[in-house]
Amino acid sequence: MQKNTIQIWARYKKQIAHELNTSLTTVQMSLDYYNNSDLAIKIRQRAKQLLLEEVEKIDKNNFDT
Repeated sequence: MQKNTIQIWARYKKQIAHELNTSLTTVQMSLDYYNNSDLAIKIRQRAKQLLLEEVEKIDKNNFDT
C-alpha cells in the first residue's frame, strides 16, 4: 500500500514555512500526511497552488513536439 505524499522543491517548502510562520519539519510532516490539523491542510493547499502555478508556466511556454 502506497502512502500519500506531496513532493515539492525545497525552495517551496521554505517559502511555505515562511508564509505560514512554521517550521520546515511541520511542512514536511504535513506534506507526508502525518498531520491533519488546520495548518497541515493549509500547507497542502499552498503546495498544490504552487505546483499548479508551475504547470501554468509550462503551459504558457507552449511546448510543441
